[in-house]
Amino acid sequence: MLGKLIKHEWKKVSKAGCLMLVFVVIVTFFGWLAFQSPLWRGLAEDNYYAGINPWDIMSFLTLFLYVLMLTGITYGIVIYTGVHFYKTMYTDEGYLTHTLPVGKHQLLISKILVSGIWVMLVILAVMTSVILLILSFVGTILPEGYTLGWFLGRLFQELGIAIRNFRIDYNINLMRYLLALLFSVLIGPFVSVTTIFGAISIGQLFTKFRVLMAIVSYIGIMICNMLINSAVRSIVMAAHMNELLFDARGFDRYLNSTIDSGTIIGIVTAALLYLVSWLVISRKLNME
Repeated sequence: MLGKLIKHEWKKVSKAGCLMLVFVVIVTFFGWLAFQSPLWRGLAEDNYYAGINPWDIMSFLTLFLYVLMLTGITYGIVIYTGVHFYKTMYTDEGYLTHTLPVGKHQLLISKILVSGIWVMLVILAVMTSVILLILSFVGTILPEGYTLGWFLGRLFQELGIAIRNFRIDYNINLMRYLLALLFSVLIGPFVSVTTIFGAISIGQLFTKFRVLMAIVSYIGIMICNMLINSAVRSIVMAAHMNELLFDARGFDRYLNSTIDSGTIIGIVTAALLYLVSWLVISRKLNME
């Protein structure tokens, strides 16, 4: 039954998700187009282009809109999943949802999985767009005789040297931080949507202004999370103070402990809010 729930949820969310992916493609195209103005191409020439014309102004405006649109798309998919969860669980549409012969855990898991996957896909699309735009910029300003393939080869070569030097000279393993970033991209969306769903569920415990209280709850959760993270970072710094002062690997260990503690706090927060959502829909369900 969980598979059917996931399939049904995927059909509903995929419409908005696919639309946002299309927007990412369109915005990326216009971002690439912005770098085709004479201003950027002049950077690759010996006689630097110093004039400004209307096309250059349009280029700057397009890049500004590019940043705004990608930011809006990133937050838009997260907001959409929250609104979709609220409508299908706590409004009139929720009556049909809760009459399905399935467990509450299955309902929550299906919504978290599908929403998390779509948030992750959109974030990966946005990251890909930014990388492609950077490569487009580099390809535009490269002097004649140099190719993008040459640049990428040198980039990966220098990155490998940097990873090795940081490990040898400073005992810092950059690969670990790259893996931590990858873990954040893959797990972070599920933590985020679970947190949002928990805040929405807390809002349903109030008799009035439930949407407002859900927003207030989310802000409160984020503030508490920041305070806990700050307190933990202070404790970690105090625990590693001697290493930071006298050990070459102290900074690496401090950063590792900070990253690990932040990840654990986020996962624990999401787990607690998952439990809150389950308790609300199981025992305190009071739809509008």
